Amino acid sequence: MKKYLKRVSFLLLSLTLLLGSCEVEDSLTLTSPDAAFTLDTPGISSVFLNFALPSNPAFTISWQDELNAGSDYTVEMATDAEFVSPITLGTTTNSNFSMTVSDFNDAINNAGVTNFRDVAVYMRVQSGGNTSNSILLLVTTYPVDAPTFASISDGDSFVLSLDNNDLEAVNVTWDDPILDSTLAIDIDYTLEAATPNTSFVDAIEVGAVRNMNAISITNSQLNAVAIQSGIAVDASGDLEMRLRSVITDAASGTVLERITETVTVNVTTYLTVLDLSTTWGIVGSAANDWGATPDLPFFKTDVDGVLVAYVNLIDGEFKFRENNDWSNNLGSDSATGGDVTSNGGNIPVSAGSYKIGLDLNNNTYSIENFSLGIVGSAANDWGATPDLMLEYDPFSDVFRGLVTLVDGEMKFRLNNDWGNNWGDDGVDGTMDPGGANIAVSAGTYFATVNFKDLTYTLEPVTNVWGLVGGAYNDWGASPDAQFKRDWSKPFNDVWILENVTLIDGEYKFRSNNDWGTNYGDSDGDGVLELNGGNLNTTAGTYSFVLDFSNPDAPTYTKN
Repeated sequence: MKKYLKRVSFLLLSLTLLLGSCEVEDSLTLTSPDAAFTLDTPGISSVFLNFALPSNPAFTISWQDELNAGSDYTVEMATDAEFVSPITLGTTTNSNFSMTVSDFNDAINNAGVTNFRDVAVYMRVQSGGNTSNSILLLVTTYPVDAPTFASISDGDSFVLSLDNNDLEAVNVTWDDPILDSTLAIDIDYTLEAATPNTSFVDAIEVGAVRNMNAISITNSQLNAVAIQSGIAVDASGDLEMRLRSVITDAASGTVLERITETVTVNVTTYLTVLDLSTTWGIVGSAANDWGATPDLPFFKTDVDGVLVAYVNLIDGEFKFRENNDWSNNLGSDSATGGDVTSNGGNIPVSAGSYKIGLDLNNNTYSIENFSLGIVGSAANDWGATPDLMLEYDPFSDVFRGLVTLVDGEMKFRLNNDWGNNWGDDGVDGTMDPGGANIAVSAGTYFATVNFKDLTYTLEPVTNVWGLVGGAYNDWGASPDAQFKRDWSKPFNDVWILENVTLIDGEYKFRSNNDWGTNYGDSDGDGVLELNGGNLNTTAGTYSFVLDFSNPDAPTYTKN
């Protein structure tokens, strides 16, 4: 009986559950989700565009589209989240899209973006009137547009002068937005010049800077460039200029180059050396064995008719004459200066260095001991030996000398005597009478003194050239025949060696009496090669010119 009752209870419970289930099913409505058009969020949100890999994919995006399967898709970008001015990147029938580094970089630059790091780029996809969601990428780009000149333009004119030789002629500046970015890159700028209409085939480098937007050009620099381009001395001519910007990828060495528009300027040049020559000279047993060699020249001063000569004389006599000829000569009865007369007496003199003046306006002359030298612990142990002498450079109206110094101090003085000496109190390149000692480091220098403004310079010299060989010094058994700098060409690296006596044999040119840097001429074409072949000569007296103005192809001449 109990078992029967249990079975009846179970049946009633089952019927109750079944009826309840039917009521729930009548009230439940099942729906499918809406079809979606969704742009997937990429795995990275920062993109670095490397100009060294222009064809690599910059990005790949994909999307899910349940509305327009198989339709055309248009990919858009904008620099604002509202897509006020969307830019089309491309179209596709696929559900993904890629773009190369160079194309994506161009698109961003064409959007007017002026910064280069963390550029906000929003993307979305359009299809069949439907628009996906947008995603955000932060992009680092590289520059495409060239810099633009700011301080020079077509038609600018520059009238240069020797009086302003070391003064600024123009400060060339330019605009380049990448200089204001925070990218950790170096940008090298080179200012170039060229003859008009030559497409810069033989570009002349005017100046170069790194990570700066200005190059200052002095009168002397612009003058040298203009003359090198073909503009005649003391004449006006056109000169083309442009700016090259170079960014180098550190990993690959790939170069990104941008070049400005060319500007054409007009430049008026000047003679790079002073015209100080005269027709007058010094002749005598004390000077040139009464004309056995050319007379010692006088040079012009800033007063017409007043001449000056800086000369080394030996014991003897001298006079003055014009054009190395006796038809017009002057002498004097005084050995210490005074009147001169036509065909006057010989003037006695003792060996020494002198400054001799000749005043043709008043027919007088003057003579005084004059030797300018360097003294000091850096030079000659403060006078234990003669001072290091400087010579008068008539081409620039200054005194110059090629001197080798040791670590120490120095001063300038006249006539190996402390009566007239100069130091530098302000360490500013200006000589002060009796001033402070000048500290120097060991090395070889071109020392220059300008008495017009009491300034001096010490220019380090890397190479002092000499002639070595079996034809001269048995390949270095004694010092090489040393060249002198040719100051008639002050803006070129030209060296001269005059009247050196050689014997039959071979020779070469080398620096600092050492074989570390030496030149020969393997081809016999007058162009020197580093470690090149020996040169041959027959016995005789010769003069040489070495021109290192173009260090890649130095030349020599022999007369």
